[in-house]
Amino acid sequence: MTNVTIHFLTEDLVVAAPPGTPLADICDAAAADLTFACRSGSCGTCRVRVVRGLETCSPMGPEERDFLAGAGPDIRLACQLRVHGDLDVEYV
Repeated sequence: MTNVTIHFLTEDLVVAAPPGTPLADICDAAAADLTFACRSGSCGTCRVRVVRGLETCSPMGPEERDFLAGAGPDIRLACQLRVHGDLDVEYV
């Protein structure tokens, strides 16, 4: 299985992870400087902007879609997103 590459643009950190890994787990493993509070998609502290690779992200679930109503399609919650391909993100 080929790993995917995640580039955290905010801190110029590049990490590799297996496809399907939750972005929150990738952040934890890489010690990325992204804040998490609830980890359930209800607080919004882990918002990220997907700069490249939006099409490789897991689809939004109903809770995330409701929480981010009105935000652009490139805004996601890191605690809800699973990475299936190469991704560039920045912290919002």
